[in-house]
Amino acid sequence: MKKRKIVVSDLHLGKGRIFEGQLNYKEDFIYDEDFYEFLRWWVKDSQSSGAEFELVLNGDILDVIKSTHRDGKVYKKDVFDFLSACIENHKIFFDALRDFTYEGGKIIWIIGNHDHPIASPDMQNYLLEKTSINFKFVKKEYFDNGIWIEHGNRYEAINRTDLVNIWLKDEKGEEFLNMPWGTKFVVEVIDPFSFTKPYLDRWRPLGKAIKWGLIFETKISLLALFKVIKFVLKNRKFYDPVRRRSFYVPLNLVMDAMGHKIVDRSARILLRRQDVKVVVMGHTHRGLIARYKDKIYANSGTWVPFVSFDTPQIGLIEKKNFVVIDMQPQFSSPFVGVYSWYGRGRIFEEIKELNISEG
Repeated sequence: MKKRKIVVSDLHLGKGRIFEGQLNYKEDFIYDEDFYEFLRWWVKDSQSSGAEFELVLNGDILDVIKSTHRDGKVYKKDVFDFLSACIENHKIFFDALRDFTYEGGKIIWIIGNHDHPIASPDMQNYLLEKTSINFKFVKKEYFDNGIWIEHGNRYEAINRTDLVNIWLKDEKGEEFLNMPWGTKFVVEVIDPFSFTKPYLDRWRPLGKAIKWGLIFETKISLLALFKVIKFVLKNRKFYDPVRRRSFYVPLNLVMDAMGHKIVDRSARILLRRQDVKVVVMGHTHRGLIARYKDKIYANSGTWVPFVSFDTPQIGLIEKKNFVVIDMQPQFSSPFVGVYSWYGRGRIFEEIKELNISEG
């Protein structure tokens, strides 16, 4: 029987566009109705083709970090409040997921760095209780029949989350999130600009954006650069949860993470394994598909608009990206496509494949 995987990532749901009677300027996801229509279309298409189907939520589905931090920390009790508000104010989104399972689909939720608290069992139980959706949560990669899917943040040392010691305790005994270096950077450097310059956290990649900003947004860019330097000097050491030891942060590590180049490089390394046919990553917010020899690397992109300072796509990028992987018994290799969803008038657009040389 034909099997289908539909992959989305980096939706960054917050507390809702309207929260406590006011416009929530920290909300990135305003596409609940579009998402409902998107899932309905793919359910019908999968059923008409006789395919088993599943949805893979490939990390950063919720933006818990941006919506909950206070005094530089993300407290556990605030995360519960966030989840309650998110479920209530994104009702259509969660209805879409629930209906997807009612139609026979399965949902895999891979943990990213912005929804890092969802790795905690009590958060997972809370989501299951409040939504009545049978999510299967995956902390690292989801590997099935030669298809490797993961968010990708763990290949960047400064964005690598500790999935064992998720919570720490302050002097009052209150639990707060054990944040990686990159999350602290977002909380202390990027988010303070969110009210006056809400688009700042949508600049990609940040290194090139700052160079551009020094010419065209000089004042705000100089202030941002000052905050970056101050933060790096203050937080020279970071703890790597994989190596279980602390390291000093080299500048090239920060710049590499800002461009997310290591995510693409890591995908190519994974494709060298004999048992891996397809690798799908998220995290970079850049939907793409590329061939490496006879194998495929795809990135599920994002649904959140962002400003790209990288060639060949420079300017505002507003595409609702997703990946579709079809596996049929008569073919040894799966079909992989990366698309942008448009909806009613224009259903979707395919993203062209790139060729990657071995070197």
